[in-house]
Formats: sequence, C-alpha cells, structure tokens
Amino acid sequence: MSYTPAEPKIVWDRPGPFQGVTLEREIDGQVYAERIPHNGLVSQALAARLLGVSLMTVNNWARAGKIHHIKVTGQPSAIPLAEVKKFRKLITDARRDWRGAWKDFK
Repeated sequence: MSYTPAEPKIVWDRPGPFQGVTLEREIDGQVYAERIPHNGLVSQALAARLLGVSLMTVNNWARAGKIHHIKVTGQPSAIPLAEVKKFRKLITDARRDWRGAWKDFK
C-alpha cells in the first residue's frame, strides 16, 4: 500500500509587512502545521503552489530574472517569501484587470 501525502491547506497570515504563511496537512486524523516566516525561503515548487501557477512558470520567471531567487551550487534554487508575496499581489491585480495589468510584469 502506497502512501500519498495530502495536499497542504495554505493559510496566509494577516496582511502586513510581517505576513507569513502556514501549511496545514492532515495525516491519519492529526493536523500538522508548518509555518514559514515573512523572511523565510521557499522552493520553486512551493512558490508555484502558493501563487497558483505551474512550476515551469516560476522556473521561467527565475531564469528571465523577473523573480529574485537564491541559487546555491548543487541545490535547487530558493525564493524569498517576500518575492512570492509581491508576485501574489501582481497576479491578484492581473486577475482583476486581465487586459492591462501584465504590462507591469515586463
């Protein structure tokens, strides 16, 4: 029998300069929470999940220099949570006004 971990529930803290995010998972009836502070780092995969875009999109943004990422030799790159929050705001605004908001992206 294989074990498939449940998708985490993403809970953003109250808005503000110190806003972090909490990932909650339920495994065998127990709820486990992992908190990422406002100055924490997240993987590209987690950044994609937090932003609601594909991993390839985040990877393309990092390669194009649109999103700041930290690359350590031999390790996958990490993205500061502050960058994720900035892009989350851009994406939210773009979804509200989809015709002209993406011009700020370039």
